[in-house]
Amino acid sequence: MKVNKPSTEFFSNKKGLSTKALGRQPQFFRITCWLLIAFLTITGFSCAVNPVTQKRELMLLSRSDEIALGQQTDAEVTSTYGVYPDANLNQYVSGVGKKLATVSHQPDLEFHFQVLDSPVVNAFAVPGGFVYMTRGILAYLNDEAELAGVMGHEIGHVTARHSAKMYSQAQVAQVGLVLGAALSKTFRQFAGLAQAGLTVLFLSFSREHERQADDLGVLYSSKAGYEANRMSNMFITLQKLNPQSGRDGLPTWLSTHPDPPDRIAAIKSAAAAWQAANPGAKLSVNRNEYLARLDGLIFGEDPRQGYVKDSVFYHPQMTFQFPVPANWKVNNTASQVQIVSDKQDAAMVLTFAEGKTPDEAAQQFVSQNKVNVVGSDSQTINGFLTRRLQFTLQTEEGNLTGLAHFIQKGERVLMFLGYTESSKFNGYAQVFSGTLGGFKPLTDPARINVTPEKIKIVKVNRADTLANILKGYGYDEARQKQLAIMNGMELADKVPAGTLLKTISK
Repeated sequence: MKVNKPSTEFFSNKKGLSTKALGRQPQFFRITCWLLIAFLTITGFSCAVNPVTQKRELMLLSRSDEIALGQQTDAEVTSTYGVYPDANLNQYVSGVGKKLATVSHQPDLEFHFQVLDSPVVNAFAVPGGFVYMTRGILAYLNDEAELAGVMGHEIGHVTARHSAKMYSQAQVAQVGLVLGAALSKTFRQFAGLAQAGLTVLFLSFSREHERQADDLGVLYSSKAGYEANRMSNMFITLQKLNPQSGRDGLPTWLSTHPDPPDRIAAIKSAAAAWQAANPGAKLSVNRNEYLARLDGLIFGEDPRQGYVKDSVFYHPQMTFQFPVPANWKVNNTASQVQIVSDKQDAAMVLTFAEGKTPDEAAQQFVSQNKVNVVGSDSQTINGFLTRRLQFTLQTEEGNLTGLAHFIQKGERVLMFLGYTESSKFNGYAQVFSGTLGGFKPLTDPARINVTPEKIKIVKVNRADTLANILKGYGYDEARQKQLAIMNGMELADKVPAGTLLKTISK
C-alpha cells in the first residue's frame, strides 16, 4: 500500500461501477440499455475494419473511444498497482516496445509502455495502446528477444482490437464486467475495490485471439530485428511455473491468456517461416544486455510496502500494524489494503480518505455514499484520534451494514472500513471491531527494518552443472528449482564458464 489518490467513495451502483467512476467515463460507457438497443435495431450492427485482418467486424468502440478507455484504465492501473520506480528500466522496456510498435499494423497509434511494481507474472495491454509488463514477468525472461516476443504479443492484442471487440460483445450481451479476484458474485457487487476501467484486465481472451497474438508477436519481433523463436521460451517457463495471482489481486498471464494447442511448436514454425522468407535478416537475442538490466530488480513481494506475518499486517514505510482474522485473504495493492473473508461475504478495506480531519473525512464519506449513520463517536484509539461510525446502506441488490474508522495519521486521514450484508453483520461485528480497533503504531525495529529480495546477476567462473553452481551459493533444493526456472534451464544442464546467471539475494 502506497496510496497517492484519496477517496471516500466505495460503494457501487446497480451497474457494478462506482458512480464517481461512471461520471468520468467516455460517452460510450453512459449509453443506456434502450439507446444501445435502439442503435443496434436501426443499424443492424456496427462494423469496423480490423487493422490486422482487414475484415469488417462488430465494434461499438471507435478508435477515439479506445484511446479514452485506455487513458482512463492507465490512470487506474498505475494508481492501483504502482509503476516500478526505476526510470532506466522503464525507459529500456519502453524503447523495446516502441521498436515493435513502429512495425505493427497501427504504427500511427501512440503506444505507451510501463513496468508495474507487482510480483505477479503477467503482461497485458488495454485498448488505445497501453502495454504493461510486471517486474514479476521480467524476472522470468532471459533475453531481449523474449521480451520483444511477449511485448509483441500484447501489442498484437491492441492492433487486432481483441479487448475492444470483447468489450463490445459484452456490452451487446449486457454481460456485467466485474472484478473477480477478490469477492464472490453475490458480494462483490457491493465493493468498490476497482474502478470501471480495470475490468478490462480480467477479460479472458479466446484461444483464437491468443493464436493470432502469438503470430503477431512473431511478426513484430522479427521485423524489429529479434530472434522470434525465443518467444516460445516464455511459454515453456509459464508451463513450469504455473503462477498464481499475487496478494495485489492482479491476474496472472495464464488466467487471462488461455493456452492454445501446440502453441510452442506453432511459434517456432512461424518464426522459421518468416526467416525463410527473409534470408539474410539480422536477428538479435541480446541475452547479456537484458540480464544486465535486471541486476538489482526487486523479486517477489516487497515487504516495505506491507506484509503479513503471524496473522498481523505490518506496513514498515507507513509504520502501522493491525491484526488479520484467520483464513481471511489479504490483497495489498498500491492504493489500498483489501481483506476478504474466507466465505467471500465480508470485506475490510484500508485506504486514505479525503479530508484533513477524521470528522471531515467521515462527513464526506456519509454524503458521497449516502449512508445512514446508526452510531458515531470520537475516541483516541492506540494513540490515534479516530472518528467511528456504524452505518447502513440500502442498494437495489440488498442492504449493507458496516463499521468505519477514520484515523488521523500524521497530516492524512486513513479510512478503515468493514462491511457485509446487513443480515450477516452481527456475525462479523466482533471481527470488524477487533481488526479496525487493533490498528496501532508499528515500532518494532525487527518489523520495520525489512528488505526485499533482489535479483543479482553473477558470472559463472567455471563450467559445471547448474545444480552444482547454485549449491555453491548455499541455495536449498527449493530455491535451486526456482532459479532453474528463472534462468530457463534444468538443474542438470551444463553451464559454460563466463555465462551470466540470475541469483536471488537480500
